[in-house]
Amino acid sequence: MAEVPNNKHKGHFWCWYEAMVSKFQGIGPAYTPTDLDTLLEDYSAVTDIPCVLFADELLTAFPDAKVILTNRDVDSWLESMEKVYSITAWRSMNLLAKFEPDIAKYLELLRMAIGSWTSGDWQSRSQLREGFHRHYQHIRSSVPEDRLLEFRSEDGWLPLCRFLDKPVPTEKYPRVNSGNELFHIHYLLILMSTLSLVISRMVWLAPIAIILFVARYAQTALRAS
Repeated sequence: MAEVPNNKHKGHFWCWYEAMVSKFQGIGPAYTPTDLDTLLEDYSAVTDIPCVLFADELLTAFPDAKVILTNRDVDSWLESMEKVYSITAWRSMNLLAKFEPDIAKYLELLRMAIGSWTSGDWQSRSQLREGFHRHYQHIRSSVPEDRLLEFRSEDGWLPLCRFLDKPVPTEKYPRVNSGNELFHIHYLLILMSTLSLVISRMVWLAPIAIILFVARYAQTALRAS
């Protein structure tokens, strides 16, 4: 998910937003395999939202791709998703969305993502649990066994490297993308968006401030004379 705002200058966010609106709201043309190939031309692997929501389209676009299905406890995943729910409820995020279209669309994207697992009711926690199981069942039924690795992070490098035909690193298997990191990413997103908003408003207000200053100065000079 972090890659999407990082590539804002390339238009990636709006591309994924368009693709999701088309898929989940039926608005606009669907993204084709060629569209996805162009969008992901700088990448050799994808993970997380929004790519995981386009599993079928990606399998069609890249039929020889290997798929790693990261298994985890459903309750642990639901706990992580609660952090996403809390982000969508942040007052600062929703206030900023009133002034920044990108933030408003980003919140909409998050809610569409959750809604895709909850039969459209993005606030339903019970549907979210069922959506978790449906996704795993769908991937297992869609990907040939020789191209699918059922992986758990505690298994470490070995099964992963064997599956990808890569040498096993000497470094310890990393743990990233924790809940705290998710919060930090969104705090940074709010900070940068707020600074951008303030700077844009300053540019717009600067000429008015100069005119008012000159008018005040002229009025004071006339009184002095």
